[in-house]
Amino acid sequence: MQTWAAKGLEYSVADDGVAWLRLNRPEKRNAIDRPLRTSIIEAVKEATEDPAVRCAVITANGTAFSAGADLTQEGGAIEIPPERRRASNLSRDEGMLYGWYRMFEAIWRSHTPFIAGVNGIAAGGGCQLALGCDLIIASEAASFWEIFVRRGLPLEGGGAWLLTRSLSLPRAKEIALYGEPLPAKKAEEWGLVNRCVPAEEFESTLADWAHRLANLEPVRTGPPMGAPPADGVPRPAPDLSARVSHIKGQLNAAWEETMQQTFIDEVTLMGIHGGFASPAPPTAASGDTGD
Repeated sequence: MQTWAAKGLEYSVADDGVAWLRLNRPEKRNAIDRPLRTSIIEAVKEATEDPAVRCAVITANGTAFSAGADLTQEGGAIEIPPERRRASNLSRDEGMLYGWYRMFEAIWRSHTPFIAGVNGIAAGGGCQLALGCDLIIASEAASFWEIFVRRGLPLEGGGAWLLTRSLSLPRAKEIALYGEPLPAKKAEEWGLVNRCVPAEEFESTLADWAHRLANLEPVRTGPPMGAPPADGVPRPAPDLSARVSHIKGQLNAAWEETMQQTFIDEVTLMGIHGGFASPAPPTAASGDTGD
């Protein structure tokens, strides 16, 4: 955590099971350089593997969520460290070995649900970082900017894949082809984000969403609340975080799979952690004599 903090990422886990990842380069508008991006990927892995974490939040300090790539880093926009560059294969190495999609994919494949708390401008790679999360809470001060066309670049970091699955194709094209910031309120109207809230309510709303997701209460189908169990032995409420992770995986996979495969995933998951109780074996008393 100290290493990540030195590279511009604050990481902590609260008592309610929520991991907080805060970009902390406000003087750079939280522009992401190689060390910070590596730290984010490592922190996502930590939030995925830590059994105490049931939900994670990615947000930022300062007035911006992230201005995208830090073009002032050594090597500028090229993400490959100078000592690792091969002139004959620079473009492919750039995308596949050091590409921004690795950060988005780490979140996408994680079993932990991630909430993006977008407090200000999310541009370029910063926009993909937000859109790659499972849920998005945005301040009214926020905006989402696929700036690439204005820099003479193709969409990077999985932007084309994300936009065309989050929005209608015409609206995805409007965002990407014009390269203009999309205000958070309009992003909410278009269905790109889950909630847009006044700036003064942003932190409390973000914390509430994270807490509720990390501490889901089951729907009671047995005795009324407060009634003791039939055998008189009190039982703790079941931890639903495993099911949350399963459902996240189901929904993400359904974007990539055939209908048949989504049903195969479904019935497989039903057999995990008691999706269906195993029937009792037949006995002679039940009328099964074995004949």
